[in-house]
Amino acid sequence: MAEENQEKEGNNLLGSPSFTLLQNGRFKCVETGHEMLSKDKESYSLSKRCRLGLIDFALSNNKPPLNMFKQDPSSRSKLICKLTGDTVNKSEEHIWKHINGKRFLNKLEQKEMEKFDEKVQKEAKLSVNHQEKKKEKEKKKKKKKKQKDEKAVEEIISEVRNCSDKESDSEEDEFWMPPVGERWDFDDGGDRWGSDEESVEEENGAEAAAAAAAEEENGESEELLKRTKRMSIEIGPSSFASRKKKSKKNPTS
Repeated sequence: MAEENQEKEGNNLLGSPSFTLLQNGRFKCVETGHEMLSKDKESYSLSKRCRLGLIDFALSNNKPPLNMFKQDPSSRSKLICKLTGDTVNKSEEHIWKHINGKRFLNKLEQKEMEKFDEKVQKEAKLSVNHQEKKKEKEKKKKKKKKQKDEKAVEEIISEVRNCSDKESDSEEDEFWMPPVGERWDFDDGGDRWGSDEESVEEENGAEAAAAAAAEEENGESEELLKRTKRMSIEIGPSSFASRKKKSKKNPTS
């Protein structure tokens, strides 16, 4: 009884076929292309021809569970499992038994684990790449900021230098200097024929003035000596002595 239920369950693995109504009133099976009357649809759906047609249709269109199988090139009535490599009869019963067997399920779990590991590794790799890109981006950002700060410092230094240059220029402008090739006394650089004589005359005049001052000083000193001599003559020692004698005589008399 259990085997009959299992066969029935396996026989209906791919479900019922689909039909389309034609203009002549007949129905056409979409999977196999077979045409029939409306009363024959149920019996045709359970026929071997229809079930094989459903397998071929699902196999060619890669529909599950036939996406795990491929046609055996050596036999039209057999399929090869892509997961286990086992050969299976082209019938819903055998396909159902194979996909529910321990070997297929273990392989399927192993495959899913491999896919999961690949997914985890891929995500980890993407995460590492993301972290590296983030670090690289932060590094570039820091470098750009450093360059910006250095540029700002250079601009400040340049401004300070420009200000100092302007101040020095303004200080130089306050003290007026004649243009190159010009003189303050508007001298055009011509012949200076009287300059040597004038300098000689000035030197002679200065020497003459110095000599006159020396002569005047000498004259004054000579005049002073003469006056001193006169006074010494007028007030000599003899007259002083006579006066002293007279003064001595007077008290005795």
